[in-house]
Amino acid sequence: MFTPPRDTDARLAESVFVHGNDPTATSTMAVGLATRRHGSFSWADCSVSAGGLSEGSPGPLEKGRSRSVGDGVDSSELTIPRWLADTVERVLVPTNRMDSLHLMGYLALPSLLRELAAMSTSPSGESFVILTNVDALDRGLRDAVFGSADVHRRLHESKVSLFVTAKNRPTPVEETFFDQVLQVEVRPDARWSDGTVQLEKESGPIPKNCWMTLRDAWEALHLDPTLLPPV
Repeated sequence: MFTPPRDTDARLAESVFVHGNDPTATSTMAVGLATRRHGSFSWADCSVSAGGLSEGSPGPLEKGRSRSVGDGVDSSELTIPRWLADTVERVLVPTNRMDSLHLMGYLALPSLLRELAAMSTSPSGESFVILTNVDALDRGLRDAVFGSADVHRRLHESKVSLFVTAKNRPTPVEETFFDQVLQVEVRPDARWSDGTVQLEKESGPIPKNCWMTLRDAWEALHLDPTLLPPV
């Protein structure tokens, strides 16, 4: 699942949950995964409320596109809209029924995901979105979004890949719907790049449930080596 796809392979969206005790390590891992195909992504920090400012430097996230400074995340932007099929049919004339269904699926995504997806759309039509610090979200709201099979399905159908970071592991329901779950751990006295990682869900170049150094995982996953500091 992590092997970089060949140009002839189908481009499939994915949803990945990265959790661990070091925010730099988790966010850099998310950036590395998000930039494997097109090098473009958009992001938002869920720990920053609307009108608030993020603490510290965004680090590798600066490589992507973000909202204007001070535009934090408001809970209303992650609520699931209720679109009626006949509303869409009245304003647009899709080429066929499948186009209509895909359009309605996209419009049924939370507005924050739609906004960020539009900011990072690649020439192939894919979008890559990173949401950091999802621990800060209201649990009920978080469950409604990341614990929803419909949301994950709509993201895949709309070719939107979602990468989220958190300190704590996903809930059992979230783990059910995310395609991959990775845990990154860094010792208190170590650099983040000297941490370790294990793949908790899905198989690939990283052995499942087997710890390996972050640098070895970086090579195995074919992530951008420039994101790592020199040895």
